[in-house]
Amino acid sequence: MKKLLFALLFSASFMLVAQESVFYTKDTLSNTPINKFGLHVYNHNFIKNNEYFNFIADGYTLLATQLHPQFVYQNSPELQFKAGVFVQKNFGESTIAHVLPTFSAHYRNKAHQLTFGNTVASNNHGMIEPLLASEKILSRELIETGIRYQYTKSKWQLDLWLDWEHYIRPNDDFKEVFTLGFQTALPLLPNLSLPVQWLTRHRGGQINKKFRDPRNITDIYDLHNAAIGLQYKFHTSDYDTWNLSSFWLWHGTDAPNAVYPFKRGNAFYATLTYRNRNFNAVLAYFRGSNFIPARGNEMFYSYSLKANVNYWNGVLDNRYVAHQEVDRSLLFTKIYYQKALSKNVVLGAQLEGFLQLNPAIDSVVTQENKEFNFDYSYGVYLRFNEVFKF
Repeated sequence: MKKLLFALLFSASFMLVAQESVFYTKDTLSNTPINKFGLHVYNHNFIKNNEYFNFIADGYTLLATQLHPQFVYQNSPELQFKAGVFVQKNFGESTIAHVLPTFSAHYRNKAHQLTFGNTVASNNHGMIEPLLASEKILSRELIETGIRYQYTKSKWQLDLWLDWEHYIRPNDDFKEVFTLGFQTALPLLPNLSLPVQWLTRHRGGQINKKFRDPRNITDIYDLHNAAIGLQYKFHTSDYDTWNLSSFWLWHGTDAPNAVYPFKRGNAFYATLTYRNRNFNAVLAYFRGSNFIPARGNEMFYSYSLKANVNYWNGVLDNRYVAHQEVDRSLLFTKIYYQKALSKNVVLGAQLEGFLQLNPAIDSVVTQENKEFNFDYSYGVYLRFNEVFKF
């Protein structure tokens, strides 16, 4: 069955992306002009089932609804203020998972846009999957808090943001955490651009409780990711759009080895995407060498994330302890379809697969830890996104 599904996925990729996930939506309504007052309502209902059986990442199922109503006040043609609440309910739980008040101020002047407070990163800032996982928007991480600056022209765009994730007070037991991100694509030729992306994940703080380890006194550390590449986009008809891109990725960190096993690493990521109206497809190749994503898809890590979370009969499964794939190679494909059911109501479905190309590198060879191991996921969503003007 897995071989058949694999064949269908990859053949469809060649037959059949401008974006990297069916769950993404462009933030076209966030600054819709209104007369004075309005209500912006975002509702996202989804299921995503990850059938992962490799030694790097666990499989799991996401099944939830997100609701984010925001009251909008238009102070001037350039300035909007918003106040709302984000709610996420995971199906199968008797309680509501997250309730987050949101507040923001949006300023737009021609090509410039500045946001203070909460932003909705509904397309992950256009970041590639190894740097920022698309599943981020299926959780409370859809809502970011901080500052965001965007510059958009017909041939050039820039996105710079600070997402403050954990705020600390004096004597807190945990670290402050924030992410600093940057994304742009510099035009070189009419169909050729130079994409540049950066993420820094910081953990630290000066007023929280700190602990000195006699082996390593580092308590403040960062994890940096960078990606630079070339992207070629062309049309073969009025409805067929192709996009060929390749990225060189890098990570660096000053964290202790107990946190991240590799100080430096790099990767190569190449994608071929195709779009025809409502159909989209991605075919990608990834090869990582000691690579650690700051907030990327767990499938692209070079070490196991399952070491401390998998137990048999109450005993830790030691197959994953210290498991590393320092030269991890994957063939990755994704196909998805989305259709508007009515105004601002969209239904979509997605199927993706990961084929492991690197052989097992240790003595633990099982059905899951071998060359050509195949993992897959599928998802469906229904989304409503509307602005009501008063």
